[in-house]
Amino acid sequence: MHDTLRLQEKEHLTDNIWAFRFSPSQPLAWTAGQYVQVELPHDNPDQEGTQRWFTDSAAPFEGILQITTRVTNSTFKQALAAIPVGGEALQLIAAPDGDFIWQDSERSTVFVAGGIGVTPFYSILKQRVHDQLPLGATLVYGGRNDDLPFRREFDDWAKSHPEFTVHYAVGAPLTAATLAAVQPDLNQSLVYLSGPEPMVEVLGQELQAHGLPAAQLKQDFFPNYTETNY
Repeated sequence: MHDTLRLQEKEHLTDNIWAFRFSPSQPLAWTAGQYVQVELPHDNPDQEGTQRWFTDSAAPFEGILQITTRVTNSTFKQALAAIPVGGEALQLIAAPDGDFIWQDSERSTVFVAGGIGVTPFYSILKQRVHDQLPLGATLVYGGRNDDLPFRREFDDWAKSHPEFTVHYAVGAPLTAATLAAVQPDLNQSLVYLSGPEPMVEVLGQELQAHGLPAAQLKQDFFPNYTETNY
């Protein structure tokens, strides 16, 4: 798959986090929570190169590619931020993929997000709101500070959907004990874990050591993020 993407708009969400909304030239179909591979050719790319994988943080009903990311000093992120509205520099080079998607289950569902790792949960929940489906999940959303993207939307959904609850963990690492305090039946739950790659690896291992079966753990790794910049 190869498609040229036109930048519709860019929005500053909070801190150094921006949402970039692109229109594909051909219809884009995906399941909420999936990611895409894109390429952005630019001069003198650093060692991270010209390609990236991003969750499409839009909901599928919107039909667009929304990249929600921290704009860092990497050459890719600087080139992304420099695309003018109407610009067509970004290329979609692989179809949406991934199994980090909603799974109907009789178990309690727990979404665990570290920083920018919240993007698949935003897409999943926004689509379910649109489809008038229940939001039967608990979201535990961790961040370095209170500048959390989509916080207002999550709070609004929690108010209008009593089956959905959200807990914020700011300034402290997420641990199995933290999650168990929020969700007492944690080891009987279906747990989705998304965030910086080091956090997901460590917390995933800790959850399994705590007694969560591997079959009840779904993980989404965000490369190039750590506990200092997520």
